[in-house]
Amino acid sequence: MAKGPEYSDASDAIRLLRVATWFGPACFAMLSSFWYFMLNKGWISYVGFVFLLILNIPLTIAGILAIHRTVGATAVLMVKTMFADGDIPPPPTYPRQDVLIAQGKYAEAADWFRDHLRIEPGDHEARLRLAHLLEMRLNGHDEAERLYLEIRNAEPAASQYEQLRATNGLIDVYRKLGRTARLKVELARFVERYRGSALAAGAARELQELKEIDPTSGSRHFPT
Repeated sequence: MAKGPEYSDASDAIRLLRVATWFGPACFAMLSSFWYFMLNKGWISYVGFVFLLILNIPLTIAGILAIHRTVGATAVLMVKTMFADGDIPPPPTYPRQDVLIAQGKYAEAADWFRDHLRIEPGDHEARLRLAHLLEMRLNGHDEAERLYLEIRNAEPAASQYEQLRATNGLIDVYRKLGRTARLKVELARFVERYRGSALAAGAARELQELKEIDPTSGSRHFPT
């Protein structure tokens, strides 16, 4: 949980002074105008009006402190999120593989990913990157299929986002290989699992088109 300002250094005091300067007079004036409006309408007595004017002071101070703490806590949380501090893990990076890919050394980059997965078998991001590299650059569709299925069947389970990307990868592989029966199975699975989304609607349209082309090759059932 992000903490707000602690008023323990000069920068906190300066920020508090700025909030007090900009917000304090405006808050006091608005509250006073509202009390006068109520007095003018006869909703409160003159004594009540005076009491509320006095109450403006603690209310304004409370507002200044609340705004200062809220702004400070929001800023701290934003920094933690941007720099993956606290409970948010930093995204994995693969600098050596990225350099090799940039140099066009795709096979060597794939080997580095394979070595990495032997050491870190739970790194599904690396598995996705390797599968995409195999599919797009090395014509390694069979290995890419195996990697995508490993993500689907992983224990503990991969994240929903990783599973979505793996399913998309399988659909791409089967589409490129012309494996219509498996493509229909994956499209049906996708429609069922992500029903209601725009991606599921697109998958449903493609599935319907495949059924119209060859209505006998599809299967009504697919593994979970």
